Amino acid sequence: MIKILLVEDHTHTQQLLRTLLELEGYQVLTPSSSDPQKIMTIVQQEHPAIIILDAHLHDFSGIEILAHLRGSSFEFQPKVILTSGEDLSVESYKAGAEAFLLKPFAPEKLLHLIKSLAIPQGS
Repeated sequence: MIKILLVEDHTHTQQLLRTLLELEGYQVLTPSSSDPQKIMTIVQQEHPAIIILDAHLHDFSGIEILAHLRGSSFEFQPKVILTSGEDLSVESYKAGAEAFLLKPFAPEKLLHLIKSLAIPQGS
């Protein structure tokens, strides 16, 4: 089962995405806070294949969290989908995201993106 770390601080959006992903058979991890250290600990311990990361969290920037993750010495690096209500695609890719989704997005678009990112390298 593919693990997805969902970092979204809007409760309603988080619940909707979690339900969608679980119905598709993914194991969804949702941190209790968007603290970068908490997120880094989850990545290190749980090894999610994909992180869906909101660019605008209450206390932190998702882009900064992504840059911190990519700058870490972790052997395991999950694929990251950055999301935002404004077009931050250039900034997202510069920070190391594999994909960017502009909110609001269709659930099918997210699911297609996850399936394409979950394919192992070399397949």
